[in-house]
Amino acid sequence: MKKIKFLLLAAVIILSGCLLKAQNDMTFEQMIPVRVLMPKHKDVKGDALTVLYNRLNQAVTLNGLGSSTNESRFLIVSSVTILSKTVTASIPVQYMAEVEVSFYFVDNVNKVILSQEMITKKGMDDNDDKAVAKAIKSIQARDPKLKKLITLGKKKAVEYYKAIGEEADAKDTSEPDVSWIVLE
Repeated sequence: MKKIKFLLLAAVIILSGCLLKAQNDMTFEQMIPVRVLMPKHKDVKGDALTVLYNRLNQAVTLNGLGSSTNESRFLIVSSVTILSKTVTASIPVQYMAEVEVSFYFVDNVNKVILSQEMITKKGMDDNDDKAVAKAIKSIQARDPKLKKLITLGKKKAVEYYKAIGEEADAKDTSEPDVSWIVLE
């Protein structure tokens, strides 16, 4: 009986040591901190933008990234565009809104867009503001386009860091030749 307890204790110690080592051996790609910026839009009422912000944070976390600090170099920025608001001919009157949400995975230091995606959604309700909110709230954290945005952005961030490192070794004073954009 003592031998079985000793063997189980030894197995637990060995496995815990392996798990601790695995946590310390994170790749560069797994250590990229990404912060989600709160979306702003003057025409969107209610808590729809807060829901969108929370869903983006969920998507970032589901894809193995995330940052709790405000000093993250990489950001996910979203922009909401209301494409149309129409009234249905039904009784009672219903409002239909079509919304396009653009997502950008950016390097905030150099103002480089590393990845971007657009999702178009429709919402219907008895009020035009509620229809817009319903369309925005229908965006899910597990949306394949959000996964593609984050995966591609993460990949390009790693490539970007490698390019900066190689150029920095070759030429200490030169900046990488990248185009940048200021997001509003």
